[in-house]
Amino acid sequence: MSGEAMHQKGADGTRRAKLWLDATTRVSASWTNEDAVHAARLEFTWPHGEKRPFSFDVGGILSGDEFHGQFFVAECKKYAGASDQGVHFDDWVAKCYLTRRDNHRLADHFMWITWHPFRSSTWTDLCTPESVIKGLLLERNIDRVFGTTDRAEADAMIDRDLARDVADRMWVIVLSDKQERLVISPRNRALVFAQQLERGEL
Repeated sequence: MSGEAMHQKGADGTRRAKLWLDATTRVSASWTNEDAVHAARLEFTWPHGEKRPFSFDVGGILSGDEFHGQFFVAECKKYAGASDQGVHFDDWVAKCYLTRRDNHRLADHFMWITWHPFRSSTWTDLCTPESVIKGLLLERNIDRVFGTTDRAEADAMIDRDLARDVADRMWVIVLSDKQERLVISPRNRALVFAQQLERGEL
């Protein structure tokens, strides 16, 4: 697949994930990394190494019950198979750790939205502190996260309480093409929001 085709596929996944999130009626506002106004809310920088930028695909504000008013960011993978999701997931948990450490007001929840499961043998371990620590200690991440090439030194710098906190805030969501259509209709969603506005809940 060409680079342009991959970009288009990624953009399609981002768009569809945003539509699905909006259709849950539990999102009061959402934006993507291509939004002219809000994209900057999704853009961050690795603190060490080459200090390259990174971004999440979707962000927004949750609505209702215990999540009301809390911010989320999401990574979207519109893959037909497991592919190399595990590699990207390991980098993603490092990004989540950094975002929660350095910009905690911009992200209360971290969502990984995919169309295909991956790492099936360790699926239940994805959202654990050990998974976060594993991603942080990969050779490609220790320098850009901690500014060292020494694994033991990087390990000593990890905030274990923060790793647990990040793991508790991680969501792994698996969608499917048919599932995307099994959501509330735009007309009915408008009625829900109208009721919420009337009650002062938005």
